[in-house]
Amino acid sequence: MTFGTRSTGSTSNQCQNVTIHNVSTIKLTKSLNARASADDDRKDTDLSSQAEVDTVEEAESYEAPAAREGSGSPGTEAAEQDLKQDSDGDEETFQDQEGDTDSAIVKGDGSEEASDIGPHDAYGTEAEADVLVLAAAPGRDGAEAPEILLEGLEPPSSTALEGLDINALVTLLPTLGFSGAQDSVVRLPSSAVTAQGYRGPATILVVGVGTGWADTDPLAVTTDDEAALGYDQTGLLRRAAGRATRALAGTDSAVLALPTLCEEQLAAVAHGAALGAYSWSATKNEDRPGQEKTSKKTSPLTTISIISPLADTPEGQEALAGALALAQATALTRDLVNEPPNRLTPEVFAERARAAGQEAGIRVEIWDAPALVEQGFGGILGVAQGSVHPARLVRLEWSPEHATEAAGGQAGSQIEGDGAAGRPKHVALIGKGITFDSGGLSLKPASSMPEMKSDMAGAATVLGAIITAARLALPIRVTAWLALAENMPGADAQRPSDVITMFDGTTVEVTNTDAEGRLVMADALARAVTEEPDAVLDVATLTGAQIVALGDHVAAVMGTPDLREEVVAAAQRAGESFWPMPLPAHLRATLDSPFADLRNTKVGSRAGGMLSAGLFLREFVGRRPWAHLDIAGPAYNDSSPWGLTPTGGTGMGVSTLVELLRSLSAEVSILS
Repeated sequence: MTFGTRSTGSTSNQCQNVTIHNVSTIKLTKSLNARASADDDRKDTDLSSQAEVDTVEEAESYEAPAAREGSGSPGTEAAEQDLKQDSDGDEETFQDQEGDTDSAIVKGDGSEEASDIGPHDAYGTEAEADVLVLAAAPGRDGAEAPEILLEGLEPPSSTALEGLDINALVTLLPTLGFSGAQDSVVRLPSSAVTAQGYRGPATILVVGVGTGWADTDPLAVTTDDEAALGYDQTGLLRRAAGRATRALAGTDSAVLALPTLCEEQLAAVAHGAALGAYSWSATKNEDRPGQEKTSKKTSPLTTISIISPLADTPEGQEALAGALALAQATALTRDLVNEPPNRLTPEVFAERARAAGQEAGIRVEIWDAPALVEQGFGGILGVAQGSVHPARLVRLEWSPEHATEAAGGQAGSQIEGDGAAGRPKHVALIGKGITFDSGGLSLKPASSMPEMKSDMAGAATVLGAIITAARLALPIRVTAWLALAENMPGADAQRPSDVITMFDGTTVEVTNTDAEGRLVMADALARAVTEEPDAVLDVATLTGAQIVALGDHVAAVMGTPDLREEVVAAAQRAGESFWPMPLPAHLRATLDSPFADLRNTKVGSRAGGMLSAGLFLREFVGRRPWAHLDIAGPAYNDSSPWGLTPTGGTGMGVSTLVELLRSLSAEVSILS
């Protein structure tokens, strides 16, 4: 077993072949042009280093430039023709982008500070953004024209959109086939809908939030479960911001004018914008002779400015910093899930977890194969014995007490009153980390193999969650356990009918080697509960039955009823889709074995497969509050991108866990 502590000046979060961040700069502004003085010494928020938040106000000395040729209110036949040509061309561009998930990464290796400062004009001010982003909902009561969402953007709240003719825009959008449907986008020249005093970007992009926006009205009659699945108004803004920045691949900069009247809305827009701009192409070899560099068309946005009335407030700065810390951790989770399995073996994953943890100030311990043998982790070792890559168990710990000690006691008030004897509450997170799952001797079909590199998404998710908890200094103790192994049909592979002994002494008959995730998770759960945490949560791409039951976009949560419902509520606030599932007592009998204390699954039965897997895990947590999150479907998107979700690793679950930790750390919670 090896240990890790944070080292001074560490740059270990830069994982080999992986870029953790996805966009250079996101900042707040009150002006449409997002201008800043050239000698402004405030730093922008950089996702590679989480620098301090910048708030930018329009330079007072700036004078409006002369109106661009041809600008003015729309209405002429020529202007409308030009607009349609531009829209038609962009529609083809967006179709190409929808299928392109191998875009270039905006690299930031930590050696140079990222910045959004670009060419400056004669007045010493920064060049304006390339695109203005607005959001729209379908018209109410069957109206053809969509409704532009302008909360907080119009006088007297703001003059940010001065010179933009909203009525002209609303009239024009239906002629372009845009109704405000969810995830729809349309791009048009601003000259078609602006007056002479307009000083903003030359291009406008409008993104649709869908009919769900009207359903979130407190007076509306609820027609479906979208709001309960994380798509309330805040969730819709998060998705719209992500869809917009994803559509703007190939654009250098954009200014987002979406509703951000409160900290929750601002955080959602910033979080969505950052994740929508995510890209991953770490295995592209662009150094081959004659190989063209990645097209500018697929490069993600470099600079994102968000217009908000909270731009110059401490609350706005805090909301932005929190959203970006969460986005960075989610991007790390996506990066790890996207790594090919020959580059992310259990040993490599463990070292990357160590590096990322140490960079965030987290204590790290790693059990290697001899240590696992010595301490009796039969489940993890059994799964790994068919692979040439040995297993690992990683323990990471964030505690505000450690932060207090490191700061010389200055943060003592942060944890005062939490838990027994002034100690913070303790939550254990366990993640399934099968770096590749062939099914073992119970071999999977060939068609199911390619996405099995994502079978470690649970471990990547809890890693992202504890890193965020540390970066936000949440007043709660968190231990994260990554159970890492590769499930292969090697010469010494585990056989159906083998009996193994788990960490806590429970014997298990292995009836199906493709039901391996519950074996590594059971070992980690049994070890985690020896530290007597106040609550235990495990996250895993555990069963295909989860996808059959809930589809590709909705995850399942089972466990102790109070904690299960708390997870669902946290997911709704975080904008993610989780649904509560039961653990029927009668299914427990399917785990009985005549040869051991348990069997890992009932072969030949498809009844309640997701639920019986949850019942198996419950055997290893005792009577502690516990929740099991099965993210088999939503953790990996093997189809076209949608909303802020790319093809490949999605990072599903990181936001929910962080929001849950936030709520559990409150003075009054279900753990009180």
